[in-house]
Amino acid sequence: MAKPVKALAAALLLLVLLGGAGWFLLKDPAPAEKPATEELSVVSRTPEEVRQIEVSNRHGSYTVLQKEGGWQVGDLPSEHVNGEYLQMLLDECSDIRYLSVACEDVERREEFGLSEPEAWVAITYTDGSREELLIGAKEPVSGGRYFMERDGSEILMMKEGRSIRFTMELERYLDIVIIPPEQTASVLGELQDMRFSGSSIPEPIELKAVLPEREELQTIGISFGSVTHLLMGDGIYEANSTKLLEIGDGLLGLLSEEIIDYNCSQEELAAYGFDEPYLEIEFDYKNGKEAEVIPYRLRVSTLGEEYIATVNDEGIVYRILDLPFLHVRYEDLVLRWFVSPFISEVAALSVTIGGQESRYVLTGETVKDIAVTLNEQSVAEDLFRSYYNLVTSAAFDGEMLAQEPALSGEPLAVIRYEYKKEGKKDDVIRIYPGELRHVYVEVNDSCRFVMRENFLTVLAAAGEALLRGESFATDW
Repeated sequence: MAKPVKALAAALLLLVLLGGAGWFLLKDPAPAEKPATEELSVVSRTPEEVRQIEVSNRHGSYTVLQKEGGWQVGDLPSEHVNGEYLQMLLDECSDIRYLSVACEDVERREEFGLSEPEAWVAITYTDGSREELLIGAKEPVSGGRYFMERDGSEILMMKEGRSIRFTMELERYLDIVIIPPEQTASVLGELQDMRFSGSSIPEPIELKAVLPEREELQTIGISFGSVTHLLMGDGIYEANSTKLLEIGDGLLGLLSEEIIDYNCSQEELAAYGFDEPYLEIEFDYKNGKEAEVIPYRLRVSTLGEEYIATVNDEGIVYRILDLPFLHVRYEDLVLRWFVSPFISEVAALSVTIGGQESRYVLTGETVKDIAVTLNEQSVAEDLFRSYYNLVTSAAFDGEMLAQEPALSGEPLAVIRYEYKKEGKKDDVIRIYPGELRHVYVEVNDSCRFVMRENFLTVLAAAGEALLRGESFATDW
């Protein structure tokens, strides 16, 4: 029995000793090692202390130099340098940080990609001191980057993000924003006069913004009610605001996918095809309520199956995405309805079908006050409003005609709008026989579109029913 008792006593003593040791460890723990994510500094200065940075990597060599209160980044045009990237470079060169010591034996530098480094960086500070860095390979697990000082005794590891500026190509310092994004929600107020031309468009398309100070365009715009832009040419049409918003969405805030070239002369731009571009867009941009209007000229060419662009002859060639505005068509920009004035702006509406003219005279200053007479006889207001909506629903069908047709003989119908505003010319729509259940439509002496002939059938029936004071169909 003695041996079991002694064994039990020894076991109890061992537990007490272990518990005591544990208590002492908890009471006074050993200092924890610094986490691997905590950064230390090789150099700790401020960006203002950096005077010059020299970089050499597989893409080439360049110098970033403090000059006349600003910075010259290689041979890049200073006004197009990405200020954010430049500031990051200055931060990374003034405060050189590392995560850990990767190796204390610099003879093993080849294992870390430092025998033939990814980049060499030399930083000169305002006090004349100089720091040289060798940037090595990526660390395969954490994704960090090995580096060392030129004559250093250790191989260190930094965050990959703090090495990007040292290993990337110079062109990436150029701002990727080709055209600044809009500052307000009123895109159609910021995007003013526009002109589209180029080999992808049969003929130039010109749009004018109907601005408050443009009295002549305001008068023309009466033909279309609430209008922001007019298409000018052989005829004048209201611009399709939905399509303009789509164009504005792609054009304003246009970004570069890649810098193809920079500092190009006119001859070099011509070699990229910009002398005869696929598309050219000239537009006035008022970016903000109080901003001045700035003219832009965007030219687009093709490079293989991709699109490239240059703006304002600044000598930079960008690769851009295939965006909807690159495929603009005249038909897309025209609002389908030929003429659509507010009823309160109209003094008289004449409709002639089969040689019989009906001239409706409108009086009253506001929409609610409108009264209508035909041959000095009152016309039911509700029926006339439906009839007026039908007349103004006249709209083109299909694409723009390649050329104006030769029209002859008397038109099938004539619609004339006379206006209250002095100096506002009448709008006249003449409808002529066409082909394949369509009719030609001449708007103010310009015929560029066709319309479904069923419009005339419905219009004639509606006019007869209106005279009888009866309701009628308006769908055609």
